[in-house]
Amino acid sequence: MTDQLNILCAGGFRAAMEALAPRFEAAQGVSLALTFATPAATREHLAAGLPFDAGVVVASVLAKARADGLATPTNSFKLAVSPLGMGAPEAGPWLSVASVAELGATIAALESIALSDPKAGTNVANEVMAAADALGFGEALRARAILINGPGSVVSARVAEGLAQAVITLSSEIVPIKGIRFLGRLPKEMQTEYAMQALVGDMAPPAAHALMDYLRGEEAREIMRGVGLEPCS
Repeated sequence: MTDQLNILCAGGFRAAMEALAPRFEAAQGVSLALTFATPAATREHLAAGLPFDAGVVVASVLAKARADGLATPTNSFKLAVSPLGMGAPEAGPWLSVASVAELGATIAALESIALSDPKAGTNVANEVMAAADALGFGEALRARAILINGPGSVVSARVAEGLAQAVITLSSEIVPIKGIRFLGRLPKEMQTEYAMQALVGDMAPPAAHALMDYLRGEEAREIMRGVGLEPCS
């Protein structure tokens, strides 16, 4: 069996993969070399033809890469979805974001909201702003936005340090971060589906296929739920 697998992993699945990897390694007697990437970095990885044995990437990124001829055919399946959510420092007030009206009122009550700078390679901020514009509170959100150069997990960590009063990003980049309280998923009108697609190459070693089987199992699903992901059936 292969001693090491090279794994390409989306940032939104990082917390889950970091929890799952040691369990899989111990059970299979292999090691996982993990490369975490934003959507833009994932596309660059695929465009460059850099090798990997298996991965969990944003589904829309993989679909676009395939359409552009940047990704060779692979066996893949929809693994989980990470909804957009909001978080705030643990010491801060409890805020409600369950409905459009509550989210709008929460944004108006805050002085600063952190988002991942699109220059970091993720489009979350642009999509959040577009949805907020359509719902009538885009100007208020834009006036309070602080763009941080990093993926959502980095943004959440900076908010935990006090850089801003709240963060909007993928739930799986809020729930696992120490010092942050998860306020809840944003209302459906603010959601863009961030699905995680598991994939393995046709010529991948048996251990890569074993990883895919493990990700389908209940232990993996429970870990995913624990970090804010919603496993797919």
